[in-house]
Amino acid sequence: MASSRVTVIGASGLVGQALTRVLESHRYEVRGTYASRPAEGRTRLDLTDAAQVRDYFVRVQPQAVFLTAALTHVDYCEGHPEEAFRINAEGAKSVATEAARYGSKLVFYSTDYVFDGSDGPYDEGAQPSPVSVYGKSKLEAEKTVQTILKDALILRTTVVFGWDRSSKNFAMQVYHELQAGKPMRVPEDQFGNPTLVDYLAEASVRLFQQGTHGVVNVVGKDLLSRADFGKALAKVFGLDPALVQPVATSALQQRAQRPLRGGLKTEKLSQLLGIQAMPLEEALKRLRRQWRADV
Repeated sequence: MASSRVTVIGASGLVGQALTRVLESHRYEVRGTYASRPAEGRTRLDLTDAAQVRDYFVRVQPQAVFLTAALTHVDYCEGHPEEAFRINAEGAKSVATEAARYGSKLVFYSTDYVFDGSDGPYDEGAQPSPVSVYGKSKLEAEKTVQTILKDALILRTTVVFGWDRSSKNFAMQVYHELQAGKPMRVPEDQFGNPTLVDYLAEASVRLFQQGTHGVVNVVGKDLLSRADFGKALAKVFGLDPALVQPVATSALQQRAQRPLRGGLKTEKLSQLLGIQAMPLEEALKRLRRQWRADV
């Protein structure tokens, strides 16, 4: 791949930070943006301001763009649909429009929330049917990106986790709650593929370097409930798994409907990369090493 100057939009987030590390290890010149979490060497970029997005591309003219930034708080999106669509859908449209103008390759991150969760896990050809504002906004973004850029790479992922004290990803929630000795109610009827963020970033860069386009699921190999994942995390951190209390999703009275039987299939990913998706056991071993190195 000839591209050398790349932009990570959302570089201060969990996925953006991991992507930056991997891209820099491959000798790419990485420019990063942030929305609300300033970081050294990063540029503030408001995705809802099309003129600001245009000006950024004029200045940087990246050969490739990884769009990780999004409004991902599912219940917040449900109560603020206009904001969710402005950031997730209109923001993606602005980026795709400028990427097309400058001939930039676009890698866009999506979610299994584009499905209703009635019969997952889903492959790339399954018919989307989102049940939440968040899922609808991401599906709208997918469609817009594919309309504007025929060679865009859309990566669907789910239950992304990693060791990052400033992050609120599920692994960190489990760590902080259980370390404080607090019980944590976790859904036993929501299923997905836990995906280590480092693995997501590594697979993303490999697919980008191969010139892959279209939709690809990039998730961990194993499908399990959030409650079972929470207990597995507790063991990794040497905490009491009994503090993870399995409950029905309905008991949590969450504002937005969740795709219960979600998750994504990995056969296409394995075929493209020539290796199987990362098993949870391996992902947890890597997480444990990161945790031990930081405490």
